[in-house]
Amino acid sequence: MPRGNLIAICLTFVVALVCYQSTTHSRYALMFQQGMETISDYYVRPVGEEELFNAAMEGLTSPLDQNSVYIPPSHYTDFRRELGQEFGGIGVQVDFDEEKREMVIITPLAGAPAYEAGIQAGDIVLAIDGVELNGEDFDVSLKRLHGPRGTPVTLKVKHIGEDEPVDVTVTRANIMVESVMGDTHGEGGKWNYFLVNHPKIGYIRVDSFGDRTADDFKEALEQIPKDAEGLIVDVRGNAGGYLNAATQMVDMFIDSGVIVTTRSRDNQIRDIAQATSSRTIVPKDLPVVVMVNRFSASASEIFAAALQDHHRATVIGERSFGKGTVQSIFPFPLDGDRRALKITTATYWRPNETNIHRFPDAKDEDDWGVRPDEGWELDLDDDTLKKVIRSRRLHDVDRTNFSDPALAEGRDISEDEQSLLDFEDPQLQMAVEVIQKAAK
Repeated sequence: MPRGNLIAICLTFVVALVCYQSTTHSRYALMFQQGMETISDYYVRPVGEEELFNAAMEGLTSPLDQNSVYIPPSHYTDFRRELGQEFGGIGVQVDFDEEKREMVIITPLAGAPAYEAGIQAGDIVLAIDGVELNGEDFDVSLKRLHGPRGTPVTLKVKHIGEDEPVDVTVTRANIMVESVMGDTHGEGGKWNYFLVNHPKIGYIRVDSFGDRTADDFKEALEQIPKDAEGLIVDVRGNAGGYLNAATQMVDMFIDSGVIVTTRSRDNQIRDIAQATSSRTIVPKDLPVVVMVNRFSASASEIFAAALQDHHRATVIGERSFGKGTVQSIFPFPLDGDRRALKITTATYWRPNETNIHRFPDAKDEDDWGVRPDEGWELDLDDDTLKKVIRSRRLHDVDRTNFSDPALAEGRDISEDEQSLLDFEDPQLQMAVEVIQKAAK
């Protein structure tokens, strides 16, 4: 066969294949359009096109995992603000227990309305504004928390270790989220990045990973005493956020090697984050401890895993949550980027080449999450965890800048409050023990 004829046949095949694929996609697009038009023209009651489109997008994501969702215009602004650390709402990070069909508070953001109202990590949300959740879809329940700033929302929650639920009313607000904190407040209300009872041990809490977290963390590191015996980084209750923030923070501790690998469909490597010596600022001889618990997830697990695998930190506490998937945001430019799809596009792999994700069929003996280093695991029972949360809440009060005149005049602290202020966090004690042993 002449070469020219062979080329022509091949080109014809390629064109036919492209046309077939285009026709297949166009057929579904046309059927989708036909379905919208049919409902719009013939349904017994008028239905707006946007309402139909939003419902269709939610349907498209329903076969996917729980982290893949459609974000409509009514939620998109708040979603962007949350990642930008300016969050409109009550200020909580939540998860959905697929098995029990329950909404669980991962962490109330420090200083946010929910935090001030008494919402606690681990709380189970039973009802919102009198509407029992009763296993309804996560997105539907989540929408009930949103609303105009200044408006109240009442949550019926069950605290860890308590049998009876309580109603907690929270006023929605737009707030700037503080993600990097210390142990106590000092002069002018600024955080002290050392333990008040162990001033030579640096202490930094990271509640989430947002736009400013890495920069704020760097500023906190620069305030650690020069003669510090060690540093504790507390990511307990940290539900994650921007991966870049976590990798930048890891880079401040190690000067070379893989921080995290992301793999896309078919296990293909999409990106490898590498450490660089130019960003390392923590002295190599400074002992470091990372604290994790059952509520540490996603980017906080990457942070802990990377320092653990590079033997740069001792990880203590509880086994972490096990969320090792990456979500990407795909806005709709034809609509002025007012809505988007957030879908799972990749998985996280720690430096030792294991994925931290806990899949629905995972067993305890499987390799998921981040386990504390051998000999440094300490699981807290519900009562102790409750005390840790309440004690931390009291210590977080800025007693140098009271807005309440009664407090400014030295309001008496109740016996219960004093007991909580005196309470010693067992996991934090363990972290101090690690530092003290290393400093000898």
